[in-house]
Amino acid sequence: MEVEEEDDGKMTQDSKADSDDVLQTGRLFVRNLPYTATEEDLMEHFSPFGEISEVHLVLDRETKRSKGVAYILYQVPEHAARAMEVLDNDFFQGRLLHVLPSKPRLTSDKQADETSNQPKTFKRKKEEQRKASEAGGNTKAWNSLFMRQDTILDNTVRMYGVSKSELLDRESDDPAVRLALAETKVIAETKESLAKAGVNVASLEAFAAGKGDDKNRSKHIILVKNLPFASTETELAQMFGKFGIEKIILPPTKTMALVVFLEPADARSAIKKMAYKRYKDAPLYLEWAPADILERKTLPENNEEKSVAGGNDVRRINLEQEVNIDPDVTESNVLHVTNLSFKTTDESLKTHLEALVKRGKILSVKIIKHEKKGKDVSSGYGFLEFDSVETATSVFRDLQGTSVDGHALKLRFTEHKRRDTVAKGSDKITTKLHVKNVPFEATEKELRQLFTPFGQLKGLRYPKRNFGQHAGYAFVDFMTKQEASNAMKALSSTHLYGRHLVIEYAKDDNSMEEKRRRSAAKYQENDTPKRRKTAE
Repeated sequence: MEVEEEDDGKMTQDSKADSDDVLQTGRLFVRNLPYTATEEDLMEHFSPFGEISEVHLVLDRETKRSKGVAYILYQVPEHAARAMEVLDNDFFQGRLLHVLPSKPRLTSDKQADETSNQPKTFKRKKEEQRKASEAGGNTKAWNSLFMRQDTILDNTVRMYGVSKSELLDRESDDPAVRLALAETKVIAETKESLAKAGVNVASLEAFAAGKGDDKNRSKHIILVKNLPFASTETELAQMFGKFGIEKIILPPTKTMALVVFLEPADARSAIKKMAYKRYKDAPLYLEWAPADILERKTLPENNEEKSVAGGNDVRRINLEQEVNIDPDVTESNVLHVTNLSFKTTDESLKTHLEALVKRGKILSVKIIKHEKKGKDVSSGYGFLEFDSVETATSVFRDLQGTSVDGHALKLRFTEHKRRDTVAKGSDKITTKLHVKNVPFEATEKELRQLFTPFGQLKGLRYPKRNFGQHAGYAFVDFMTKQEASNAMKALSSTHLYGRHLVIEYAKDDNSMEEKRRRSAAKYQENDTPKRRKTAE
């Protein structure tokens, strides 16, 4: 009996020691795993106990097969302790798990002495913390569409057949604007090339604009940035090939690349060892790609192909005037269709659209009906709802006037069911843009030259401070909302004098709602009785 009591006491002490170790690190060591288990399986099995920062399944370097052990790191150590208590000696995919606290790797006495003799400086500690944080996926302050300026210059020189000295002529009054517009053009070409390669450009744009969910990052795809124009896919494959890659996507502009790894563990090793490594004449910037980066959203293979839902940007701009797009109507994902035949039904109209719409989805087709002689008959109009504003815009421009049951469709936008959010600064698209982070050395003339290629300007206001220096922001007013939208989309990742322009929709001071609000405020102010001063 005494021996059993001693054993029980020893087990209790060991259990308490294990719990204390876990509360210090928040990391678990799991062994006796099935060799077919993946990191996603472990994430699903352990996540009910708390948010997990990292799951590392140990693989054999040569065979890339699981060794049956893994490390799991929780954000909150108490959650790790709870998971160890519940899941230790529990069954997982037919095997009995053994969950232990993960202990830090012990260093040799020689290394300890060297470390103690050479204490780390504060700068070195911060640098190591930053690199460890970025390797873990914390890249909130990064621009996912960042591109080197000299790479942009090389692309522009190749595109237009001019020299760098001609492009950046010192005697010219707009070299910064030339470089900014060149960057805008290169960014557009890069997006188009990535889209043709099967990359979800919309997801990349969302992260570049700071609207993406930073937790929704890929585990095995890395963005490689700060590449020189002389980069080649062969050289990148040689650099990253030792970690086990599946493929490399390098657009012709050579501004950035996507490296797809076979296993998440290989990607983590690559981002730890290759981050800031010197390549040619500059360090590599590595960032975890969005989780849905390889969802297929391809563009037409050639510009000559006039598909119903296709067309390039120039063709779209021309169609605005051909189909009489009202510039004051805010685009939405719902279209109002008129001139329908009374014989047309919901099913026949939807069948007609599905045969012609190549991109996007049709959410609903509703023909409005009224009662006549005891029967529901068509009113000759209805509503079409799509999955996005882009799909609705494409249908509006490309299916305008197509025939259904002998009647030409007439389409226009409706604002009643708008679901897509726009910018943080305003609730809806306006003709006026609020441009932030403008460099102080930029002039009003340069801002006009930067925004004029996207449409006719109604006005530009560039405020100054009391001491005569510009305030660092500007307001650009276009003639139409479509022109303002084009400028915002094109310049969202552009730099001027090295500073990233932050563009939002400004409030429309001339809108009817704003005029009513000002009138109401003025009426309330005049209606308030003034107090008379009483003599003391």
